[in-house]
Amino acid sequence: MGKIKEELQELRETCQRKYQEGGAAAVIEYIEEAIRHGQQMILLEVQYERCEACDADMPSIGHECLVCGQETKISKQQLVDAVIEDLKRGFEKGDYTVLDELLNKLPVKTLVQALPEEDWQVYDELNNSYFEIMHQDYYEPAGREEIQIHAGEHGNVYLFQDGDKLGFIIDVYGQNDQLDTMTVWEEDLKDWDEDEEPIDPNNFSLVEQEDFLDQWGQLTDEVCAELGYDEETSDDLLMVDYFYYEPKKYWIPKISSLYTPREQSIADYLRLG
Repeated sequence: MGKIKEELQELRETCQRKYQEGGAAAVIEYIEEAIRHGQQMILLEVQYERCEACDADMPSIGHECLVCGQETKISKQQLVDAVIEDLKRGFEKGDYTVLDELLNKLPVKTLVQALPEEDWQVYDELNNSYFEIMHQDYYEPAGREEIQIHAGEHGNVYLFQDGDKLGFIIDVYGQNDQLDTMTVWEEDLKDWDEDEEPIDPNNFSLVEQEDFLDQWGQLTDEVCAELGYDEETSDDLLMVDYFYYEPKKYWIPKISSLYTPREQSIADYLRLG
């Protein structure tokens, strides 16, 4: 018998004796003490793995329990601990590869619950964004390309192409059910078509201008109440973002992200004359 085999057999016999004397705790104490004193190089190969026969995490070599000789396997807690260590090393280096792989396979809440409680704050500090991308690419279960975004504590947002490929759909889900859905059409995203009628002030009808004024114009007391300004000293403040349309006594936004291109042209026309 070779030297390694002899050492392994001797280790097994010692572990079995220690187990009979004091159970698993006695075996572990013996192993730890032997490693500290460097008695046998073979001890460096000892791993603590789950042994179903012993119903405990037992010392093993080559996935074989040193006490009963049955096959052992890595416990769930050992896997969790290994993942946590990989995450910590990645966080320290700014490498989120392991985290990204996990996020593609299990919900963030499940991952956080797997971490020791003392690490929750560290995780929160490193992942404090309101939005978290859970998946981005082809999603086989749904049979479509989509982006899944976790929003806030309970929200989930899904972006995917509509069936006719004329745009994309946004579905928003709350904790229990779908809250809202909307479709954005490619037609609405394109630039102004040069073949279409240009935006020319001469093409603005009086009715169109009146509709614009009724929709966007506000009297002084209305806009001041909305913005929290004092009516007596509001003019200089309002002139920054609004212009005053004398015929109607209206304040109108100079520029608004809510304007259509045509409405912005009407606003420019009324402001500049």
